[in-house]
Amino acid sequence: MDNFYLSAIVDEIKHEVEGRSVAGIALSGSTLLFDFRLNSRLRLLVSLDRAAPALYLSSRDQHRSGKRAPSNFYSVLREQLEGAKVVSIAKRPFDRVVEIEFENTTAKDRTLRASLVLSLTGRSANAYLLDDQKTLLASLFEKPKFDPAPLPEASAPSINDEIEPSISSRELLDTFFGAGSLFGPQLKNEFLARCNSAAPAQAFRSLTDDLLRANPPSLIYSRFPLDQIVQQVITPKVDLLLSHIELVQATGLFRNEFPSLSDAADVYYPLREQAIELHGEYEILTHELSRAINKRAAAIKAMDSDRIRFGNADDLKRKGDLILANLANARLSEGKATVVDYYDPEQREIEIEIPEGFTLEEAATDYFTRYRKARRALEAIALRERDVLSEIEPLREISQELERDPSAQLIEDVYRRSRRLLGKPAGAARDKSPKKQKQASGRVGRWFRSSDGYEIAVGRNDRDNDALTFKIARPQDLWLHAADYPGSHVIIRNPKRQEAVPHRTIAEAAGVAALYSQARSEGKAAIHYTQKKFVSKPPRAKPGLVRLSSFKSILVEPGCDLERID
Repeated sequence: MDNFYLSAIVDEIKHEVEGRSVAGIALSGSTLLFDFRLNSRLRLLVSLDRAAPALYLSSRDQHRSGKRAPSNFYSVLREQLEGAKVVSIAKRPFDRVVEIEFENTTAKDRTLRASLVLSLTGRSANAYLLDDQKTLLASLFEKPKFDPAPLPEASAPSINDEIEPSISSRELLDTFFGAGSLFGPQLKNEFLARCNSAAPAQAFRSLTDDLLRANPPSLIYSRFPLDQIVQQVITPKVDLLLSHIELVQATGLFRNEFPSLSDAADVYYPLREQAIELHGEYEILTHELSRAINKRAAAIKAMDSDRIRFGNADDLKRKGDLILANLANARLSEGKATVVDYYDPEQREIEIEIPEGFTLEEAATDYFTRYRKARRALEAIALRERDVLSEIEPLREISQELERDPSAQLIEDVYRRSRRLLGKPAGAARDKSPKKQKQASGRVGRWFRSSDGYEIAVGRNDRDNDALTFKIARPQDLWLHAADYPGSHVIIRNPKRQEAVPHRTIAEAAGVAALYSQARSEGKAAIHYTQKKFVSKPPRAKPGLVRLSSFKSILVEPGCDLERID
């Protein structure tokens, strides 16, 4: 959620929550929910997910049933804030930080104040609970440095006054759109789009005027209608845009307007999460197809080389025949036999190499042995080539088909067809609604079965990673993760705790760990693995962050040829 949208949404929800008392608090992963018993049955949702921090009023059912997570922060939060009244909610003008002031009256009529500082700043997202002296009581994630400075007086930055009419777009970009600026990537793209039809100073002025306008529209721009967006593979950064201004860059996209900024956000963020997940499935499937095609293309190239190497089979037989036919008159000299070529109409003499220490009869036998070996090799190459060609062309066809129309239904279809082509078990269908599947099965993440029959679990996101590692995995299970790259936690279930997991299963799980990480495009990737008992979580660390006390590493090629069982 960008800086300006956050400012607008805080202004919008002020009148809804100020003066209200906290009836309940829920914490699920990195998402906080505050129940103020609003007439509209909305709850204040605060997502501290580092990939998509956000704050808005939500009415979605899945949020209402969020599990309460046992943690020190949650316990202190409930103790301090349940029953407390919201005195004020405000956002720092130049940062994505929101502060909510609470007031509570004790049984002895003593008034206590506390504040919750919500830092919605991407990778450093966090929640801090402070007492009335601005002393830190607890934080959601561990944070060594914290600045409890009070909010400055709210005032819109006078950025238009600094603009010279002759300023260039490059100067504006360097001045206002650099790292740590008020303007995020989406607004940078919007400025550049407006520069196509106006001078840079005018484009920038129109952008800031729109951003600071009162009563902004509540918009989602989408490549497809919203009810179809999770059925098509999109790039959310350009194909699904949340905005409180009219976007020039969204020309050609569907424009969806909502009654409020919270309503728009409540639709946008779940759609974004599903779109990112579908895009990830598409990338993984296209990678698997590309890998399978490249592997077979390399095999065909290697077979061509082998065909050249064994292509002189008839010549080997001919030399063996000529040696036997010239046993009586062949002349040996320096490892060569001079014989009459009876296959030549003119019957000229030729030289044939004789292995050192071989008699003529032994040399003939050697040539015949090599001839038979070459013939068998050429026959095997022909059969193998036929099989590979029967796979590679259909694989190329379905890969091109998927590229032309990357939809959820086609991903499912291509996945099954590719498994049949490769002679692999198709496993369970890839549900087009991952959340519903997860709820129905009670399982977290993706599940596979190794060639040795071991179950392998793969996290889909940081919350899955934490659940797999610290709730599902047992001490003797194996834990894997890509070295030096963000990625999924992978667990190998080891029900027979006294038996070592086979190396083949470890290698297969390591390939899966590499595939479901940012190392998937590497030719080879290093994977750390260890028993789950050597994996721990630093105090108040963000979801997905762990510490290893002991581990080994294995170098593997990213990929997955395993049976899907979830």
